[in-house]
Amino acid sequence: MARYGRTADRIHRISDGAAISPSLARLGLAAILLLTLPVVFLAAAQAPVAPTAPAPPAAPQAPQASPPQAPQTPAHDTAKVTRYLIVSGDSSSGSWDSRDEPRFREWRSKYGSHYAWFRQDGRDYIVTDEQTLAELQHAMAPQLEVNRREGEVNRHQAEVTRLQEGVNPQQADVNRAQAEVNRQQGLVNRGAGDQDRVNQVQEEVNGRQHAVNAEQDKVNQRQAVVNKEQGEVNRMQTRASAEIDKALQAVFDSARRRGTAHEVH
Repeated sequence: MARYGRTADRIHRISDGAAISPSLARLGLAAILLLTLPVVFLAAAQAPVAPTAPAPPAAPQAPQASPPQAPQTPAHDTAKVTRYLIVSGDSSSGSWDSRDEPRFREWRSKYGSHYAWFRQDGRDYIVTDEQTLAELQHAMAPQLEVNRREGEVNRHQAEVTRLQEGVNPQQADVNRAQAEVNRQQGLVNRGAGDQDRVNQVQEEVNGRQHAVNAEQDKVNQRQAVVNKEQGEVNRMQTRASAEIDKALQAVFDSARRRGTAHEVH
C-alpha cells in the first residue's frame, strides 16, 4: 500500500500475514514480442507467382497494473495527514519522500521496530501505543486481499509467458523456411530454378504458418483472460485505496485526541 508524493516512489506493500510490506508487487508485466517479420518477394513476370506466407497474429499485450492511488490533500484541509510511515518489524509502508528518510533511521533506533509516524497540520507525530498500531494495521487490511489477487494474476501471466516462449521458436523456424523460399524464388526470377518446386515448398511453409497462428491464437486468448483479471485487480486497488485512506485518517485523528500520538521536533 503506497501513497507517495511522486509516482515513482509510491509503491509499498503488505506481506507476511498482517505485516505491512515495503512494496506492492508490480510485476511489470512486459509485453511479449513475437519474433516475426513479414516476408514478401516478387516473381518474374513470365513465371507463376508463389503464394506468400500468411502474417502471424500479433503477440498478446500483458496487462498493466494500476498503482495504489495516493490520497489527495486539498489546500484548504490543513488537518489532512500528508505523509506517514507504519513500521512493523522489518517491513514498512506509507507515504513519504526522500527528505524524511534520515529521520526514519533516527526513529527506528529510538523507538524500535514497531512504531508509526505521521505529519498533520505541519507537525510530526510518533505513535508507539500497541492499540493504535493494531488499529493502523487493521486499517491497511484491504490491501492484503489486493496483494493476494495480484499474486494470482502474476502467476497466470507467467503461464502466458511460458506459452508464448513455446510459440516463438516455431515462428522463427517458419521465418527461416520462408526466407529459403524467397531465395529460391529469386533464382527463378533471374531465369534459374524450378517455379513449380518453389510453389510446392511455399504451400508447405504456409501450412506451417497456419499451425503457428493457431497456437498463437491460444496464447492471445489466454492473455485476454489475464488482462481481464488484471483489470479487476486494478478496480479492487482503487476501492481499497479509498477505504484505507479514510480508515487511516480516522486512526490518526483519534490518536491525537487520545494523546497516543506524541509530537516530535
